[in-house]
Amino acid sequence: MKFEHSIERSAEHLRMALPLMSRQLSALHPVSYAVWYCYVSGESPELRQAVDQHLARHGQLDESATQALFCRHVAEVDPQTAQRVADGFQKVLSGMAESAALAGDQTERFGHSLSRLSEQLEDSRQPPDLQEMQSTTREMQRAAARLQQRLDDSRREIAMLRDEVRRARHESLVDGLTGLANRRAFDQRLAVLLAEQQAGGPSQPAAPCLLLTDIDHFKRINDSYGHAFGDQVIRAVAQVLQRHVPAAGMAARIGGEEFALLLPPVTLDEAGGLAEKVRATIAASRIRRQGDADALARVTVSLGVAPHRRGESAREFLDRADQALYASKEAGRDRVTVLAA
Repeated sequence: MKFEHSIERSAEHLRMALPLMSRQLSALHPVSYAVWYCYVSGESPELRQAVDQHLARHGQLDESATQALFCRHVAEVDPQTAQRVADGFQKVLSGMAESAALAGDQTERFGHSLSRLSEQLEDSRQPPDLQEMQSTTREMQRAAARLQQRLDDSRREIAMLRDEVRRARHESLVDGLTGLANRRAFDQRLAVLLAEQQAGGPSQPAAPCLLLTDIDHFKRINDSYGHAFGDQVIRAVAQVLQRHVPAAGMAARIGGEEFALLLPPVTLDEAGGLAEKVRATIAASRIRRQGDADALARVTVSLGVAPHRRGESAREFLDRADQALYASKEAGRDRVTVLAA
């Protein structure tokens, strides 16, 4: 399912979706957002019919029903659409937070005014009309206090929702095992880096470089020591990469035992030197299996380095770095291959 919605239209759909989501048993997470966004947008008549049928039978959507609807009707939404929905939702929450804060301030000032008026009425002589006015004023004070409490509650709920959206967005870009960037984050950063390189003109002395890294004989490690130790090895390699990546670069896990270092414009010698440092650091280390004092494993990695050629696509850039990585494996592993520009 694909959408061609402006931010304004997305924001309007999300305003419609919020009250519907809040009535369900499912938590307010991104999957639930996606289901109800698609429901109110009308882009999927099948999803709308399925939701209506479920509500008619059960009254509310629980967690399992929400997940099932997402997998059946929404899961094919492309990353750009998902990002646009998230941006629209964030915009709605920001607007709601500002409105709640403004309304809260106005209600508080109104309450103070009513309080002063009530005190003045108490100090004056009170014919029947003034007694009725004082009674009405006190009731308005109580109503204003209740409204203030509801606004305070709404502001807290909005703040929690905004935190949840930020947390979900962060988690969608991070590899759960290693804490490195995941493939989605890597692809996004690569696209930005190449766009910046293209905008910089042809006279730049350096180019973005890509280092692809693969753990040598990883299947053998899993077979010999078990998958838990295999995960330990992946985390150890990730830590080495994270320590060596420059501030403007990115370390990412882009496959099972495959990693990437995306470097900002550097010379080919600098990129090759960094790759060699990574290789040597990992080769010199010994990884001990947790809970087993005798199980020590020597782990090595193969690396391929390629500089970006002006005009080539991200896919072509990745393919050339992969060719360099393949050459390192063919030459015996535990080595670095650097492709010329």
